[in-house]
Amino acid sequence: MTGRLQLYMIIGAVILLAVIFSLLKRGLMSVKYSLLWLLLAVCLVIAAAVPYTVFVLRDMLDIQMPVNLIFLLMFCFVLVVLLSLSVAITQLAEKCKRLTQANAIMEKRLRDLEDMVKDGNQK
Repeated sequence: MTGRLQLYMIIGAVILLAVIFSLLKRGLMSVKYSLLWLLLAVCLVIAAAVPYTVFVLRDMLDIQMPVNLIFLLMFCFVLVVLLSLSVAITQLAEKCKRLTQANAIMEKRLRDLEDMVKDGNQK
């Protein structure tokens, strides 16, 4: 890996960290979801600063080319992000369903109370 590429990777990882912290500060991303992205940025910094780790991992996993290892790791990262977002969407859909049901029950009770008040005033 050339020194110029290492520099670009470190700059990219630092920019990614800055964007994540900016989103956290403005409240546009929760800490829960930012942890994956922070982990990615730290791994990128490590891979850029110490490229030997990529070669060690490649040898441990018996992968031919380092770029194949990077693609595999990025693919796994995307799958983890998709899984976590799917879980979050499922939880939000369930909360929305429960809120809708609770709202319908409250509206029914309110209508029943209004009917009771009307009946009481008519007598």
